[in-house]
Amino acid sequence: MCYITKANSRRILKKISINSIGEVSGEVYKKPIFFFSNFEIKYLLLMQSLLKEPEKFAIEFYHPIVNKDTYSYVFESEAKPSYHMNKDCERLNSTFSNFEIPFEIKARVRDFATKEGKTESEIENIEIMEVSNFRDWFKKKIDLFTKNPEYFLKQLEIRWNVKRNIREIKIETSGFEHIENINLSELENEIDKKLTESGRFFVNNKDKQHIIRRFQKLTFLAYSKDPIKANDTELSDDELRKFLLDYDTKFKKPVKDLLIEYYRIKFNPELSFEGKLLERLNFRPCSTCCQNQISSFKIPINSLSNDDEIESLPF
Repeated sequence: MCYITKANSRRILKKISINSIGEVSGEVYKKPIFFFSNFEIKYLLLMQSLLKEPEKFAIEFYHPIVNKDTYSYVFESEAKPSYHMNKDCERLNSTFSNFEIPFEIKARVRDFATKEGKTESEIENIEIMEVSNFRDWFKKKIDLFTKNPEYFLKQLEIRWNVKRNIREIKIETSGFEHIENINLSELENEIDKKLTESGRFFVNNKDKQHIIRRFQKLTFLAYSKDPIKANDTELSDDELRKFLLDYDTKFKKPVKDLLIEYYRIKFNPELSFEGKLLERLNFRPCSTCCQNQISSFKIPINSLSNDDEIESLPF
């Protein structure tokens, strides 16, 4: 069997257009949960299907969408995530660093190309070429960035006229968790406890009950800056967004996370799958712990040995 991280199990669902999928049968939990939207219910049922019946999931639901490169980060192209044959693989339990493309690069290109009378399409193409050149340059200098940052900054200024450091973004991989003695009833108790808290919150806040009834399934509005057209409450849009953000943070997100963990422990505690199935889900064998198996999976070696972009992604 092969293993993936919890983060990458969620990444599978991010690769599909959930809204385009028809009805998904099943129950989110043993009791009704009323504050989830149809989208959230479908997401949870799809996660349950992935963990419980991965072959069925791959056949019925997995129709991946292609994410557009925004050319904002060094590692943003469509590198495939890895699956692992060794639970102790160093890449399964490591930290991934990404780096922002300095805004000065695009700005300088746009300013020059505009003065030259280039069209918007031509400007965008030039920006893409310049960002691609920066990515190639940075990947060759990444050791210098880590070991000798002062000299790296000098090189950055000389080559790109950028007089500040690159912003580094660190992402902890979720790693593999070997779970044997988890009591599902304890996890159910945690879910029930959080649902009880949300019910108590509703009862104790009589002046907010109409808002909860109206917007409990629409908490995504808290993350948008657009005017809330359906705001028929006494709250301003900003006040309503704050209330929905608090409600989402205190109740909905914790319950969703607990439910996903519940599905994992109940159906697939080790996040183990067949290698061929994972390839269908756009995964590749880890070049560290699957080295001896790479040839048997018939994946071209050169697709795995891209010097920096692929191999520096430890998922």
